[in-house]
Amino acid sequence: MSDEDVAVNQEDTAAEQDEEQPEQDAKQPEQDEEQPEQDEEQPAEELSEEEQAMAKLKEAISVEKEEIGPLRLKLTVTVPQDTLDERRGDQFAELKRDALVPGFRKGHAPLRLVEKRFATDVGEQLKTQLIGSGYLAAVEKEDLKPLGDPLFWVKVKEERVGDDDKPYKVETEKLLPIDKAVDNMILPKEGPLTFSCELELKPEFELPELEKIPVKRPAVAIDDDDVESELERMCMMRGVFQPVEEGEVEADDLLYADMKITVDEEVIAREENVELAARDLRVKGVPLVGFGKAVVGKALGDQVTFEAEVPDDHENIDIRGKTAQFEFVICEVKRLEVPPIDEEFLATTGFDSEKELRAATRSSLESQLDATINRGMREQIGQYLVDKTVLEIPEGLSQRQTDRSIARRMIEMYQAGIPQAQVEKEMDELRARAHDQAVRDLKLFFILEKIAEERNIDVTEEQLNGAIAQIARQSNRRFDRVRDELSKGEGLKTLYLQLRDQQVLKALLEEAEITETEGPKKKKKVKKKKTAKKKKTTKKKVSRKKTDE
Repeated sequence: MSDEDVAVNQEDTAAEQDEEQPEQDAKQPEQDEEQPEQDEEQPAEELSEEEQAMAKLKEAISVEKEEIGPLRLKLTVTVPQDTLDERRGDQFAELKRDALVPGFRKGHAPLRLVEKRFATDVGEQLKTQLIGSGYLAAVEKEDLKPLGDPLFWVKVKEERVGDDDKPYKVETEKLLPIDKAVDNMILPKEGPLTFSCELELKPEFELPELEKIPVKRPAVAIDDDDVESELERMCMMRGVFQPVEEGEVEADDLLYADMKITVDEEVIAREENVELAARDLRVKGVPLVGFGKAVVGKALGDQVTFEAEVPDDHENIDIRGKTAQFEFVICEVKRLEVPPIDEEFLATTGFDSEKELRAATRSSLESQLDATINRGMREQIGQYLVDKTVLEIPEGLSQRQTDRSIARRMIEMYQAGIPQAQVEKEMDELRARAHDQAVRDLKLFFILEKIAEERNIDVTEEQLNGAIAQIARQSNRRFDRVRDELSKGEGLKTLYLQLRDQQVLKALLEEAEITETEGPKKKKKVKKKKTAKKKKTTKKKVSRKKTDE
């Protein structure tokens, strides 16, 4: 049949529909009379198309639940073939109306030709939609309250490098977020779509007594040691890592090393010029507790071997709980050179003498003293809430929750004006030993979230921008650059939650029972100057690879 014949047939059909219209119109008044009763029942037609589609999908799917630990589930979701066919048909029908196919007017191309031409694009789009919507429908159907986003079980092919330096591929099963998982899933041409995911659940608990929480207010004052610490912070803010070509590696040095990781005598990763720090840290999702001691004292060209256990929540399921062997060959060493308080330094701060700088620093610290004391009292309230609340946390606390805990600590340090080098050091130590801290932070997060919901406590855009401006001032950076940096990943969300939690703690502090106490005795500070000589490096420039954070 020609394109013109199809058009004629469509016109004839339209004419027949027009002839039948009067009879349909005649029945309309009867339908209008029944309208009030339909409004009272709120029929499903009042739902949006998206809501209707979700309701239909929730009814169609089957869900299997498997408990794999306290507050941890594995869901297996099956979307039946007739649902796949229906969704696929709807997309092709919609596409047919707008598709531009050579040789046919817009919307007049045969459906089979449209299906053949756009099958791949429709399949990829449908796969992403059904996996995302299928998970949400399963959560709603089973009345679950997930903690964060799920991780999906997928089989992936990874390239490994053997001892003979020849690459080869292996198939392994991994838990990945949905944006990465869908790339490794296949939409079946026949039969149902089945996928599995792992999720953690929010705990149910009762809040403790929140009125008159006992809090101690310490009597403290700014002394010379406080001023000295603040000046050290200011100097470190202007510190620069310089190459070190002679001597031994010292704690917190920056290293560039060739790395090989082996599990069960199989090389699972091999990289060149990986950036590391000479302290405990996490590499490829594995905490290296004791790495700092192992590497301190080594020199350029030395090999460092280290063993560590792979966490039970590692994304690579095949190596969970196993022992990984790390081999590092040190290629380059850099050390933080902190500038002295000299004329050049004073010029950057706007003071004429060190005496003026010290006086201004003391005055600034004294003006911030109340805020510092209040921060300490809010921490007491946080600890009270954690200690007094019976709250179960997922046994296999996922790495994502650990990362969120670390991110919150990082935001707090930025707000306090801690230098970047010091922040990175603290972050590495937290990543290596973060589990216990993450459990405590996660408990407090749930408690503060529940209090915020009950008291309708929220954060405004103005408050969020004010906090970003404070971080920018403390770190001597522009507002827009700090906001852009926080926008990557979950930085802004983390900052929002931190500000919300601060408001909750502030409200509880106003209701607390405060007792004045003597301030803590300070230890005598040992002055320590650490410098590095500037040396010209002859090492050829190479691209740097950072360890996963």
